Amino acid sequence: MSAAWATVVVTALGASACVGTTTAQVEVTTTTTAIEVTTTQPPDCAQMLPPEAQAAQMVWAMVDAPDEATEVLTDGTIGGIVLDGEQSSDVDEQITEAVAEAPMRVAVAVEEEGGGVQPLANAVDALPGPPSQAQGTPQEAATAVGDHATAIAELGVNVLLAPVADAGSGGGMSGRTYSKQPAEVTPFVDAVVPAVEEAGVLPVVKHWPGSGSADQDPAGGTATVSPLADLQAADLLPFQAAIDAGAPAILVGNVEVPGLTESDEPATISRAAISGELRQKQGFSGLVIADDLSEQAVTDITTQDQAAELAIGAGADVVIVAGSEAVSDTTRRLTDAIVSGRLDRAQVEASVRRAVQAKGYTGECLDQVSAYNAILRTNATSTTLPGDDGEDGQNSDSGDGSSGSSGSSTTVEDTTDQTVPGGSGRQDAVSTGPPTTVSRSTTTTSRRSSSSGTSGNSDSSGDSG
Repeated sequence: MSAAWATVVVTALGASACVGTTTAQVEVTTTTTAIEVTTTQPPDCAQMLPPEAQAAQMVWAMVDAPDEATEVLTDGTIGGIVLDGEQSSDVDEQITEAVAEAPMRVAVAVEEEGGGVQPLANAVDALPGPPSQAQGTPQEAATAVGDHATAIAELGVNVLLAPVADAGSGGGMSGRTYSKQPAEVTPFVDAVVPAVEEAGVLPVVKHWPGSGSADQDPAGGTATVSPLADLQAADLLPFQAAIDAGAPAILVGNVEVPGLTESDEPATISRAAISGELRQKQGFSGLVIADDLSEQAVTDITTQDQAAELAIGAGADVVIVAGSEAVSDTTRRLTDAIVSGRLDRAQVEASVRRAVQAKGYTGECLDQVSAYNAILRTNATSTTLPGDDGEDGQNSDSGDGSSGSSGSSTTVEDTTDQTVPGGSGRQDAVSTGPPTTVSRSTTTTSRRSSSSGTSGNSDSSGDSG
């Protein structure tokens, strides 16, 4: 708001008389009145989207193949997919078909690290893994990864879950890091990130705060890394360098950090870790992605949809989930958390803003809002969000590494005949209850299993992050 205030008083005294000796005193006063000008910025895309769409843009689903996600993408249930496991040679055609009718651009991510982690090996030329890249110079690695990023971009991939900034071989990182020494990792990460960006692909530096010292792979259960003080002196340094150099996105791993996270609290759901250490202390303002919430380090203590709400509340912008029921449960729970106020509205808008800006949306997105509203009108009057399979919002056994009862089996009721952007003027009736932490389970389940096949597989090279 701006205001211009000006008062000018001009006084003329002793004006000369017209005739004779008669004189007159004339006082002239000119006043310009206050002019107040008010300007307001129009809402941007994140603010315009209805709550269901805001929730969807914060959820990416792990899939074995793109065509498995066609329905949930078309219905606007999720904002992105992560290709997990070996993909077919015609993956480009599958991607094109899967994203064709989505209401917004889709994030298509893959962890094409090179070496033993190359889901797209059937569709593009092989890429040496980080240890092999480290035998050359950082610039040579950047050239190789940049060329590879260009090749996968031609397939329709727009997010690369790499480079790996971890140091060491713990936590399932054997054969996936540039070095055991953080100082030797840093120049490779710093060179690779801009090379990937130049290819038109979003690079995601991972796995913050560093998994190289973890006592086991988070996919197998609770994984604990070195205490925070030790990480600050070593493992966090490559991440800090990447942040200082302007890295656009970071993936947070499902590891516990003594001195930072609570017991049974992976960094992905820890506010102290994400909002405290990563955002405030390290100064990262880009996109934060919470690693695969179907990993046992998470599902041993809570369900994926509950973990997703905790992760967003902790400061993450996007969560990765696996399993058809977990996908619909997660979007439904986040929608409820937004509408009910369990998640702070400003924080949600900030996260959605980062998520959609990563797809190229800045300012308004009227066409996308219209597309989402059309979906909501189609599903109006007590309908379940797309992706659900049961009556009265109840799901069958989730098969996603969590128990079947997620606590999120409620429908979203839209009692109006038109949805207003931002949710204003709507009567949404959803209730899944606040997120809770459940007792550690003694049941071991297969990672990313799903009866419908919309999750990934347990291939040894298919770690989501």
